[in-house]
Amino acid sequence: MSTREYYDYKSAIETANSARDKDALKKIKLQLISNYGLNDNDVQALLKKFAYTV
Repeated sequence: MSTREYYDYKSAIETANSARDKDALKKIKLQLISNYGLNDNDVQALLKKFAYTV
């Protein structure tokens, strides 16, 4: 994952967290996992930023 993609995902997660949009978080999670897999360190770091369990 490029640095730009990481920060794009981080921004999207922060926006969804502040809006309490669990549906958006679920979509982000599915996209991260399908594109990069669960073994990616960046994916793990981003998933820890989720304010809600989805």
